Amino acid sequence: MENVEKRNRYVQIIKGILQAHVNEGGIHNPDYECYMIADDTNFNYLVCQNMWRDGTSRVYGCYLHLRIKNEKVYVEYNGTDIEIAEVLVEAGIPKNDIVLAFHSPAKRIYTGYATA
Repeated sequence: MENVEKRNRYVQIIKGILQAHVNEGGIHNPDYECYMIADDTNFNYLVCQNMWRDGTSRVYGCYLHLRIKNEKVYVEYNGTDIEIAEVLVEAGIPKNDIVLAFHSPAKRIYTGYATA
């Protein structure tokens, strides 16, 4: 049985971190749209971007994806220069509850974080 209290605490930590990132997103470029997508049913949390570069080239996509699976936080994708796993640890999530899922399972043993 999943620990609901632990999961809910992780959800709040994740949402807080991602929302702070979103809030900072448009500071440097007013044409830059940054937003969070929160799926509290399947426990997926994404930060996406949308903007036009020079009025001709569209920039769009997800650049940060975290999810909760098996009572752990999976970093599915990190397209930022932020060490998001370190931010999660600083916020109170132990390293053994964070999986760097963008690494293959064979390489995860060398990360210092959980393997699955």
